[in-house]
Amino acid sequence: MIAVHKAFVEEVKIDRVILSRLMPDEDLLSSLERIVRDHGIERGVILSALGSLKNVVIRNVKANVDLPVKLENTNERKEAGPFELLSLEGNIFPPENDGDSIVHLHVMLGSPSGTVMGGHLIQATVFTTAEILIGKIVGSSIYKAKSNVTGLMELLKR
Repeated sequence: MIAVHKAFVEEVKIDRVILSRLMPDEDLLSSLERIVRDHGIERGVILSALGSLKNVVIRNVKANVDLPVKLENTNERKEAGPFELLSLEGNIFPPENDGDSIVHLHVMLGSPSGTVMGGHLIQATVFTTAEILIGKIVGSSIYKAKSNVTGLMELLKR
């Protein structure tokens, strides 16, 4: 089902913060999904992250693409690294229907030469460490659903 996409603003509170340290060779996304599940975080936000990653897969929208965005209108890039984790942005929201909350991540990575790349993070492995703070959001009715405007999974309000 495709949901109707509308702009909104909702004031929420951060109830608590979970501090985690991931170790070398841990899968970043599955580790975050486990932490979210284990700590009962249905809705949340990545507040801070630093460390280093390797074996990353990122996705970006191609140039001159119209809405709605389709998978074939994106580029997927695989890089071995290692990379400095310069920024990890993300949110955690439940899907429209039942199921585990969706961890949506965007990343900026620094190469050994100092160049920077980034995008929607599909996969990554921790190289040395990843120290991540996750804030649990309370007082929200927001969920994730496929938008009829963008064609992507977006935050929508009931």
